[in-house]
Amino acid sequence: MQTTKTRLTDAQVRTAALPEGKTEAVLWDADVAGFGLRLRGKSKTFIVSYRPAGSGRTVNAKRFKLGTPESIGSVKDARRMARAALGQVAAGGDPLAERKEEQRRAGATVGALLDRYDAHLERRGYVNRTDVLKFLRRYLAPLSRREISDVKAWEIAEILEKLDRGGPKSAATAFRSRCSPFLNWCAFEARVIDANPLAGYRRRNTRAERVRKEERGRALSDAELAAVWRAAGDAGVFGLLVRYLILTGCRRSEGAKLVWPMVNLERGRIDLPKTFTKQARGHTVYIAPELSQVLAACEIDARNPDQVFPSPRTGGPMSGWSKIMDPNDQRTLGGTTARTPGFVKACGVDFTLHDLRRTFRTGLSRLGIDREIAELALGHAREDLEARYNRDDCEAALREAFTLWGEHVAAVCAEPRETVFD
Repeated sequence: MQTTKTRLTDAQVRTAALPEGKTEAVLWDADVAGFGLRLRGKSKTFIVSYRPAGSGRTVNAKRFKLGTPESIGSVKDARRMARAALGQVAAGGDPLAERKEEQRRAGATVGALLDRYDAHLERRGYVNRTDVLKFLRRYLAPLSRREISDVKAWEIAEILEKLDRGGPKSAATAFRSRCSPFLNWCAFEARVIDANPLAGYRRRNTRAERVRKEERGRALSDAELAAVWRAAGDAGVFGLLVRYLILTGCRRSEGAKLVWPMVNLERGRIDLPKTFTKQARGHTVYIAPELSQVLAACEIDARNPDQVFPSPRTGGPMSGWSKIMDPNDQRTLGGTTARTPGFVKACGVDFTLHDLRRTFRTGLSRLGIDREIAELALGHAREDLEARYNRDDCEAALREAFTLWGEHVAAVCAEPRETVFD
């Protein structure tokens, strides 16, 4: 290392270069002890070398980076910063340790950890990563700048209570189901907290809430299914997506994010990759004639040609389900301008998109489809189920299941009577 001291100037800083054969050198300033310009490769950095007060010469000196000549501007300003840092040392401080602590705290804020959690879920190929992080960032926004170790359990509980009192329906349950895994990740993988603040949290359910939970989710009757199917015919791209969900039993995200490379019309199948489904394993949907008609009606959007059901607004995957469905008819309440009602009011059936999945599963059973084949058709595949069928027999049985269901839907929508299961 070069140890000769000289009074640093701006001109000297501009022309400074590493001696031949060296990988690092320091030009020490003659005015301020411990202040210098470090040369490393093509980079130049102003530094301060110091030993913490009271540590003695047996302790290795620390080097504190002040900044580059470009970021600081002049040697005069860098020298002033060096004196301030050395003043901290004289007062018993440790500038390098304090900076590391600041960086640690900045990296341990709720907002920064949500970014890391996002990257973690992306590496895992978590299908609903975007929706989960959007939800968490929305409701944890008041805590985003706080260091997570300073966040108390009562503050998380307060968010839950506010959502219970005035948030969207089921928002509190959804928040808890998404926030708890995030906090577990903070505790057991990121190691920034000792324990999950929600651990042991139990929300007391009233009798009315238990009844609502039991009633939540259902299979549609044939008459309701027909009403939804017919209303979907006037609902554009969303209507095509609804019909796709009816015929396949897929989750809404599996339909909304479907892209054409997954669809093989020649072989009559749709192959959803394992990174695409909730169960993190591949799932095959077989194309019955009714589904083929739905796919044929899908138009290519130039903004995103691969998207099967592109959002009319963005061209990307469709979202904003609560606004599209609008079960509480918020669109037509208040205001002076008439607005198109949500899909629930338009079709006259109070249902959720996940109810179409329940309807598909119930319908297969009522059509006499073997329970295990029905589970495979829904994507609830298990190795013990698949082991009972060889590949050819399983495919034939699944094709028959999708075909029978498609024929049933077509019959229901063609006949106004309550049910065709007579």
